[in-house]
Amino acid sequence: MKPILQIALDIPDIYKALEIGVKISSNLGCKNIWLEAGTPLIKSWGKVGVRLLKDLTKCFVVADSKTMDTGALEAEIFYNAGADVFTVLGLADNSTIREALNKAREYDKLLMVDLINHPKPYERAIELDKLGVDIILYHVGIDVQMKRGISITHLIDELKRLRSEINSKLAVAGGIKHGEARRFIDIGVDIVVVGGAIIKSEDPVTSTRSFLEELLG
Repeated sequence: MKPILQIALDIPDIYKALEIGVKISSNLGCKNIWLEAGTPLIKSWGKVGVRLLKDLTKCFVVADSKTMDTGALEAEIFYNAGADVFTVLGLADNSTIREALNKAREYDKLLMVDLINHPKPYERAIELDKLGVDIILYHVGIDVQMKRGISITHLIDELKRLRSEINSKLAVAGGIKHGEARRFIDIGVDIVVVGGAIIKSEDPVTSTRSFLEELLG
């Protein structure tokens, strides 16, 4: 699997989110790019945002619902809306994760489990790997970044150790900037999630191209 750049469209304005998504897919295509219907977009527009993003871009789409309960029900909603990947929180009960995983298998889609704010992310990642989760996301949230002044780059040594212990695909998110992405690929991370550095840039297409060159170079 070549490195994937997942672009987090964490924008409640559906018109802005779709504009960025369409510009990126039209100019760069979808190879090595996943477009994420971010949590703010889903909370504002629900499955409609996912469906429009999929239909208008034809890219691989992640529905970042951060589900905590009713894993099968919510997985079905977003898979039917066109999502290729659906997210559940690592804080959710194993039964919720298993239900979502069963739906992923039924639909031939992928399940990503997000470890944001988990008190023991390393240990939980190993448990999730044993459950057969497709993708495990190590994630430093925005509030933590701002309050504590840290990003996912501060956990790179921990991620390197984790990579040797799990078979699941490994994704990272949390304040990743230009010049930092390749460090994760070099230690075996499969998916690098970037939000603000792309969607808040003056030219999201140019910014995306720069990240792709870094990841694939």
